[in-house]
This record gives sequence, structure tokens and C-alpha cells, in this order.
Amino acid sequence: MDQTGNNPQPAKPRSNVALLALVVLLLISNVVMLYLLMQSKRQEEATQTEVVKVSSEKENVTRMLEDMLAQYDTLETENEQLRVEMDAQKQQIENLLEQVKKGNYSLAKAQKEAATLRKIMKGYVATIDSLNQVNLQLTAEKANLTQELGTVQGQKDALEQQTAEQQALIAKGSVLTATTMSAGAVMLRNNGKQVDTDRAKKAEMVKCCFTLGENRVARTGDKTLYMRIISPDGQVLPASEANNRFQFEGVEGEFSVKREVNYQGVPVDACMFWTASGEMRTGQYIVEVYESGGKVGRATFDLK
Repeated sequence: MDQTGNNPQPAKPRSNVALLALVVLLLISNVVMLYLLMQSKRQEEATQTEVVKVSSEKENVTRMLEDMLAQYDTLETENEQLRVEMDAQKQQIENLLEQVKKGNYSLAKAQKEAATLRKIMKGYVATIDSLNQVNLQLTAEKANLTQELGTVQGQKDALEQQTAEQQALIAKGSVLTATTMSAGAVMLRNNGKQVDTDRAKKAEMVKCCFTLGENRVARTGDKTLYMRIISPDGQVLPASEANNRFQFEGVEGEFSVKREVNYQGVPVDACMFWTASGEMRTGQYIVEVYESGGKVGRATFDLK
């Protein structure tokens, strides 16, 4: 008996099917893995894109807020209310900027708030610009007014100077002057007659006579004449009255005697007398007569 006919042959077709199934399974697995890898890559790219987008938006918001702060620093105004409001807005911008940088604030919300703050800032810029324009206009108007006032003041000063000069000329022209003046000492006789003397021991009075010249500029009426008698030692001989000071030639001094004279613009003769209270000194005496602060005339005499 042939023993070879009894030995079973290997099942080749079944092995091939298993191998084919394994290959197919590997292919499916590779496809799935490839698909998963592609999905992961797409998700990673999307995530990266989102990160870039968020980073860009954060940078834009940050730059916008920093630009607003820088622009606020350039805004200047003397309006106290505006300064207070702008300081409050700057503080709000700084707070928002700090939150954005820390990353704990919604960028969308931050963008909206930044846009609102920017709009408010533009309103301040427009307001300050308008105020500056008004200030420039007011400054120009003030400069023009100052110039006009300066011109008017110059004209006023010139007119006042001209008036003062005219008044000075009138005052100078209105001062009475003596066409003749003489002075000397006299003694009194028992009969009351006055006798001229040049002896100091005999002198009892000082007599000064003069003629007031014609003056059509001076006001007419009663005029007060003041006589100063200066002794050889430089002292003004005292008046009989206690209040014997008056103004003359811009200073204040003493007079020896005064009297009233009615003056009507035409020449008038007058005499003034001073009575000695004791013996007079020897030497030269100076006699001056004044009216309205101006000198009418001057004369001298000597006693020995």
C-alpha cells in the first residue's frame, strides 16, 4: 500500500487569506493613522493661527492704548475741569493696558473699550484745539488793543506834556515882577517920621519899596506878598506871627513879613516893613519878595 497517499497536504489557500487580511488591516491602520496625523496637524495649524491672531490683536490693542497715553501727554490746557477729566481717562487707559498685558482680559472687550476711549480722546483734542484757537484770537486782539492803548497813552502823554509846558509858560508869565525895588533900614523920630539910616545901632525897621509891573496874563485881585530878610549871618529875620512858613521856588521856608496888595494888571506901588525886636547886626542884608511861589524881586543893603 502506498503510504504517500495517506499524508495530508498543507492548506495554502488559508494561509494566503490570513496574510491578505493582515495586509489589509495594516493598510487600514496606516490610513487611519495618516488621517489622524493630518487632523492633528490641521488642528495644530489652526491653533497656531489662532495664537498668532490673538497675539496680533493683543499687540494692536496694546499699541493703541500706549499711543493714546502718549498723545494725552502732549495735550495741554489751562482749563482745570478738562485736566481733571483727561487725568481720569488716562488712568482708565493705564488700568486697561495693564489688564491686557497680563492676559486676563477679553481682547474683544478690550478692543471695544479702547475704541471708546480713543473716541473720547479725539473729543478732547478737538476741544483743546478749539480753545487754543480762541486763545490765539484773544491774544492777538489783546496785542492789538495794547498797541492801540499804547498809542492813545502816547498821545495822552504828549498832550499832558504839552499842557504842562503851556501851563508852565502861563504860570511863568503870570508871576508878578518888580520893575523897581529898593530896601534899607530906617529909624523913627519922635514925631513918627521915618529916616533912612545905615547904622545898625540906630536901625529900628527894614523898609522895602517896589513897583509891581504890568502883567496881562496874571489873574487880578488881592495878591499875598511875602518878604524874606536874610541877615549877614544867613538867618531869616523872624516874623511877628508864629506861623511864618510858605512855599517858594519849590521849597518851604520862613518869611519875615507878608501883606496883601490889590493888583489889577497895571503897575502898582507897594512897600513892606519889618520891625526889629532888638539891635540889628552889621553887614549886608538880602531882601527878597515872593508872590505865588515866584520871586518878585531882590535888593540888598548894608549896615555898619
